[in-house]
Amino acid sequence: MKTFPFLIRFCLSLVITTSAQAQTEPPIANTSAPTMSRYERTHGGTAGVFRRDPNVWVMTPEVAERSGMPKDWASSELRGVAAAAFRREPEGAEADCGFGGNKNACQPVVNCVLELYFDRNTHLLPWREGSPVADFDNRRGSSNYHQMFGGGADPVTGAGSRPSMTALPPFAEPVSGQKLLWRTAGSNHGMGYFGIVAYDREMHGSYSYLKLYQGCSRGKPSGKGKTMQLISQNANGVPVKTYYEIFLPAEWEERAYQEAMKEGKQEENFYKGVFQGTRPSETRK
Repeated sequence: MKTFPFLIRFCLSLVITTSAQAQTEPPIANTSAPTMSRYERTHGGTAGVFRRDPNVWVMTPEVAERSGMPKDWASSELRGVAAAAFRREPEGAEADCGFGGNKNACQPVVNCVLELYFDRNTHLLPWREGSPVADFDNRRGSSNYHQMFGGGADPVTGAGSRPSMTALPPFAEPVSGQKLLWRTAGSNHGMGYFGIVAYDREMHGSYSYLKLYQGCSRGKPSGKGKTMQLISQNANGVPVKTYYEIFLPAEWEERAYQEAMKEGKQEENFYKGVFQGTRPSETRK
């Protein structure tokens, strides 16, 4: 039975030797690739064909953390909204043509869009009582330019055309029902006002959505950020009272400005080509 103590001594020596090697050999480096966020996988262009995100985003840190959006776009200065996105987008497939006397020299109709996302639990907006849960500006349809369907009442039901959101916005003074308008703070006489394109009061769980058109101004931002207000007006169009306010940080406003300038440069080159005769028949896509 002398074999048993020998086996014990052999196993102990094996354990000691293995332990010593573990202490002297360097750990194996982790060579796996860093984990990408959902946004990076979808829009980062790291693997083949991808879909470019045309939006200039800003959001609260909580939204960035929960959604996997880049943390660089989060801002604790953002107020009144959970997230906002700016972009320039074509208005359908419409194009203005005939520049330089050439009917084939066309420029797409482009608008500057601002999309806003509100947390319904904390961002309490004065929605018009009885307004639909979701709606869009019915003047933006393909039939609008051609007046294909007239504007008269339906011969069977007698129903007339539904008012556009310009005539009947989805926001109203709670007591009087007076319509409320979005504007940049300090704007007067129709300048700096926003047109409502679409909205959805229940778009994403507890979030509501608002899409606005704004002018594609090339004026340089003030560097102080942008304040938007939902206001009432008197009969002369003078602002009377503010019912809701949003603040968009200066850093986001600068990024939006740079993106607008980049797109504006393409338009500038198009017009130069048309009127200087270098590209008389080119249609800008």
